[in-house]
Amino acid sequence: MAIIKNFDELTKNSNQIRKDLLTILEYALEKSLPEAAITKAVRLKAGELKISNEKILLSEIKNIFVIGSGKATYRMANSLYNILGNRISKGIITINESSKEDIGPIKVIQAGHPIPTEKGIKGANEILSLAEKAQEKDLIIALISGGGSALLAAPLEGIALADLQKTNELLLASGASINEINTIRKHISKIKGGRLSQIAYPANLISLAISDVVGDNLSTIASGPTVGDSTTYKDAYNILEEYHLTEKIPFSILNTIKDGIEGKIPETPSADDEVLSKTYNRIILSNTSALENAQKKAVELGYNTSILSSKIEGPSREAGAFHGEIAKEISLSGIPIKPPAIVLSGGECVVTLDKIGKEEGGPNQECVIGFAEKMGSLSNIAFLSVDTDGIDGYSEFAGGIIGGNNTKTDREEIEKALTNHSSSDFFRKIESGIKTGETGTNVNDLRILGVPS
Repeated sequence: MAIIKNFDELTKNSNQIRKDLLTILEYALEKSLPEAAITKAVRLKAGELKISNEKILLSEIKNIFVIGSGKATYRMANSLYNILGNRISKGIITINESSKEDIGPIKVIQAGHPIPTEKGIKGANEILSLAEKAQEKDLIIALISGGGSALLAAPLEGIALADLQKTNELLLASGASINEINTIRKHISKIKGGRLSQIAYPANLISLAISDVVGDNLSTIASGPTVGDSTTYKDAYNILEEYHLTEKIPFSILNTIKDGIEGKIPETPSADDEVLSKTYNRIILSNTSALENAQKKAVELGYNTSILSSKIEGPSREAGAFHGEIAKEISLSGIPIKPPAIVLSGGECVVTLDKIGKEEGGPNQECVIGFAEKMGSLSNIAFLSVDTDGIDGYSEFAGGIIGGNNTKTDREEIEKALTNHSSSDFFRKIESGIKTGETGTNVNDLRILGVPS
């Protein structure tokens, strides 16, 4: 079944390069699904369980518990259950709201994303309770993926759900990077920043992660519930100051962070803390693997290719304009590669909102409009950008594509979309919003630039 649901609509009256960009995207998304990654990482043979490079004799394990959270976690858990079956004693995962049922002994709790909900708090507390009950001879397998920060909400005492929601809204609209946002999240949570491992100790804990963060920093994926934390309450406060949020966030949040600075609340455990000594963290899928698969398909289609970077961050509009400059250079001089060319990049860009409103759009769509603004007349060049989880910001689209067909872009409409952050309206008008629905994975953003001969 095709992942891009409106593939035919997007390729209507288009040139070959637009079709090829979407074909490359389809292939990269397909290869980024969690099932293959879990099957590769987890092997069961003759009483021995091999997880990544860790070997475990089942005769030495009393119980196997499965916990986790994130947009890709349901499919990860389903694949793991296909391997282990009823060897799993019990499990609890929190996922974004859908119609998913329990997986054998693994309870599925559907919570809210990107803003935390009461269900997310309930799920996180149940996961903490299960981890706390685990003993030294038990094995906990944690399945972590992007979106876990919101879906695994367990605020410290004194922080109400409404305060947590308000803080997340402010952080997401501030222009702060995901690393900065997660620094705040870790220090107002009972489960993030290594605190899950702290609760689970002395049980054995192996965490399998699908990375949705730039640079694959394990402590940032879902705010690192099983990873030692190098940031502090003071760092969290400095971030709030930098983005002028100290006067805006709820008092309970600010007070918690100040209490942490004063030592009234313990810091998150560091990497060398004893409570992390029985935790093993492994990344099984990432943005880099998605880019490499996209490159493989592009080569098969006959293109000269280049992976620009998997670490592009910053304002979406500027990232789009940057790719526009690259397109011009390739077209005019054949630098850095000669046409026909496919240039790939990943990372995570952001949109800074002047106010929290109801306009529909997302960073990837705004990135593509920024590209259109820089390019002017697009001619035969095409460019797309998507969030691999299938949901770009607050919209129905995974992202957008522009160029490579007969659609004309109006300068006034481009400026309006960028000024109002109403990128989804723009893509509806030109019928170029990419629709996938929730893909079941999340490995950051993926951008594909195509320049024909």
